[in-house]
Amino acid sequence: LDLLGYVIQIASGMEFGAFLQKNIFDPLGMTSSYWTVPQSEVARLSTNYAPFAGALIPIDPAQDSIFTVPPAFPFGGAGLVSSAADYDRFLAMLVGKGQLNGTRIMSEQTALMGMSNLLPQTAVTKGTWVENQGFGAGGRVGLGNDKGPAGTYGWGGAAGTVAFVDHVRGIRASGYTQYMPSDTYPFQREFPQMVYEQLKAMG
Repeated sequence: LDLLGYVIQIASGMEFGAFLQKNIFDPLGMTSSYWTVPQSEVARLSTNYAPFAGALIPIDPAQDSIFTVPPAFPFGGAGLVSSAADYDRFLAMLVGKGQLNGTRIMSEQTALMGMSNLLPQTAVTKGTWVENQGFGAGGRVGLGNDKGPAGTYGWGGAAGTVAFVDHVRGIRASGYTQYMPSDTYPFQREFPQMVYEQLKAMG
């Protein structure tokens, strides 16, 4: 994903962060997404923790967070900080197959391709986080088995966050935590299943 960010930069002739700002963040109204969190917004930034012996130890306090310092460059695979509301707008765009509230940022064909399984038949996923699942443009893809319904696409963050969309049923869901490693608790792994179980219970 870091390399892909550079490919986008070369292909577009724009710095990668500026490309995202112009083509995704601004059109979708994502006003709280930053490569470097400004001091005016630090009070909204969550501290990141490490679970240890039943306690949560701060490892990246918000006021001194690494995300308040400019990165070497905008990475394609890490480092973007966003609010839950902003990220929900991005998810809503994916459910809308490339558009949100009449604003289209990519064609439906491109959105569906990115959310489809792009792995070759020879790919081996056993023992990985995407075992018995597909992988699209940066996210897991449900293949219609117990790991995920067909039409689902999503990913999880290093600090336990998780989000997915179901563009067939018009569903989006996200859960936010701030602890590392992300597999300390089962929340990230079990979140999609919990959502569908609750939806099923609601009829």
